[in-house]
Amino acid sequence: MKKVTSTKSDLQVIGIQAAVFTSLLILLSILLGGCTDECEVQQQYTYFEPVYTSMADVRSSVDVIAPQEIQQVGKIFFQNNTLFINEPNEGIHVIDNSDPANPNPVAFIIVPGSFDLVVQDNVLFTDSYIDLVAIDISDINNVIEIGRLENIFDDYNSYGFYVDETLGVVTDWAPATSVEVYESDCSTNVYPWGGFYYERGIAVDETAAFSSTAAVAPTNPGIGGSMARFALSGNFLYTIDIDELQPVDVSVPSNMTTGTRTHIDWGIETIFPKNDVLFIGAQAGMHIIDISNPLNPSEISRYQHVRSCDPVIVDGDLAFVTLRSGTECQGFTNQLEVIDISNLESPELLHVYTMDNPQGLGKDGDALFICDGSSGLKVYNAADVSAIDQRQLAHYSEIQAFDIIPFNNVAMMIGADGLFQYDYSDLENIQLLSHIQISNNDQ
Repeated sequence: MKKVTSTKSDLQVIGIQAAVFTSLLILLSILLGGCTDECEVQQQYTYFEPVYTSMADVRSSVDVIAPQEIQQVGKIFFQNNTLFINEPNEGIHVIDNSDPANPNPVAFIIVPGSFDLVVQDNVLFTDSYIDLVAIDISDINNVIEIGRLENIFDDYNSYGFYVDETLGVVTDWAPATSVEVYESDCSTNVYPWGGFYYERGIAVDETAAFSSTAAVAPTNPGIGGSMARFALSGNFLYTIDIDELQPVDVSVPSNMTTGTRTHIDWGIETIFPKNDVLFIGAQAGMHIIDISNPLNPSEISRYQHVRSCDPVIVDGDLAFVTLRSGTECQGFTNQLEVIDISNLESPELLHVYTMDNPQGLGKDGDALFICDGSSGLKVYNAADVSAIDQRQLAHYSEIQAFDIIPFNNVAMMIGADGLFQYDYSDLENIQLLSHIQISNNDQ
């Protein structure tokens, strides 16, 4: 099978962390004499051109291979003792987690352009650049694509990939060299060209390093669980783009149909389902969406906050929201908010707790887990939401935590150092069960 060119290609390796811009100023000749000499100057520099893969190749590339080492963390999903970990842009790791102390990788599903996923019964739904794909995983060693909705995510998907109808999708960036020749006053110092964008490609000057991974896809906007951009409610899948909510009827995976695409707000980040309601985290606030009419969602209300990243989870009549600052999120707020949602039409802020740079979060019973970025994983007893900061149970500061799924006394946490699993059956004595390392982690 022909594998789609991806960010793991040799061309990418050439580009990563390479200071590629060089400038050569060469005096070729002195023109006719006069009061002012003129010189012909030659300037050479290296830039990056987009490498396209045809959508036909992309759409024929779903396959399953032997387990692979995790190179980069992505979204996570848990079902029936199986843990699914997305490898951004490449596919999905499948791990038998029936024994969390000894997780067993069983397969890797190749899906070019995959970033988000959900699983229902024996069907895995994931994105493939601008397409939505349904994959039968009943036989994990012989997965079969059984449905595909093409072009559901438009020309640009939520992760910055561009698709050209004729050329295909940009899956890599290749180095190229260009030379410019122009005339200059010989008495004037000529300085190297210092731009960043050149024609159809990307160029950098001598002070910058270029990463083809970053050029193909931006920073990973998030890592599964509470950071999910896919959510299932019954036989309906809800996906979010930069500013819109798209419902999809997946009751017949081989014949998926779309509902009304609904504009929510700019900067949508996460989605959390609860009965007939979706709680959508956006950079400007939390949106509460009625899906009692599954294919025609409508907004009930919105809770506004300062501009920041905003994953949200819900437990009963309470919503727990983490706000964090950062380049893509702007702002300077880093905190946990507890919101009363007993009246969905009028959510009310109850409590605020200072954090360092919180990202994903999860809750099971009284146990509240906060992935506080480089400050690590923090665990609280949230039985009394007015005193969460006074009931910290554990703090794993040595890891960089992104997101977590707590279920049945096992917390599955994904971070920069890989997958960590903890036994929290005794909240006063939380125990590390296992750790799967990220293979390219240099730490």
